[in-house]
Amino acid sequence: MHTRRAAQESILPLATLLLLALTVAGPLWGPGLLNTRGGGDSPFLLLRTHQLATNLRAGVFPARWMPDAAYGFGYPFFSYYAALPYYLAASVTLSGLDILSGIKLTQTLFFAAAALGMYGWARRALHSRPGGWLAAVAYALAPFHLVNVYVRGDSLSEFAAFAFYPLILWGLDHLAAHPSFRRTLPPALAYAGLILTHNISALIFSPFILLYITFHVLRFTLHASRSPPGKPLSYCSLFIVSLF
Repeated sequence: MHTRRAAQESILPLATLLLLALTVAGPLWGPGLLNTRGGGDSPFLLLRTHQLATNLRAGVFPARWMPDAAYGFGYPFFSYYAALPYYLAASVTLSGLDILSGIKLTQTLFFAAAALGMYGWARRALHSRPGGWLAAVAYALAPFHLVNVYVRGDSLSEFAAFAFYPLILWGLDHLAAHPSFRRTLPPALAYAGLILTHNISALIFSPFILLYITFHVLRFTLHASRSPPGKPLSYCSLFIVSLF
């Protein structure tokens, strides 16, 4: 009985957050292209996804060039703009779905990833399942998060970046609790994902990551008198490794 209740307490927050993500993404799944900004920039998503799928279908990886852009002259869009979400949408397209469904599925997945990532980090940081759940709900419904999809329209990468912020912090907390080289991998991979998803967001968020690492290092230093000599230095080194 106790095991069943514990399982329900673990699964219920995740299930409700997934339901919330599907609800928030619901308007995307209407017929046709989402109308944003009175006509909006959403068609750019079709162009970028189509051109990336064209590259992948031709065996070009990583893609650098949009061959049919700029009136057929081509445009080096993927050399300057982080495009990880477009790779996901294009891969879905190559699997047989149409481009529009690939974009909608990608947006829905990142709605869910952002909510679940925030729940994981906030639950650990607050030591509370209800607190983590409430933080995840607020994060999923944050105005700018929704604006990127339902107002701006074309900002798929900036929208997807929201999934990586809590994953980075969650990984750093996990590393701080029990420092080891193996535990540098989750925050490092999450940070790499952020850079490959939206490089400008990574540039903006990086100072906050450094502040967060500094907080953990200072907190550890306060208790360093109980540690063996040299352990604070190795502790700092693990955080640095996680960023590179």
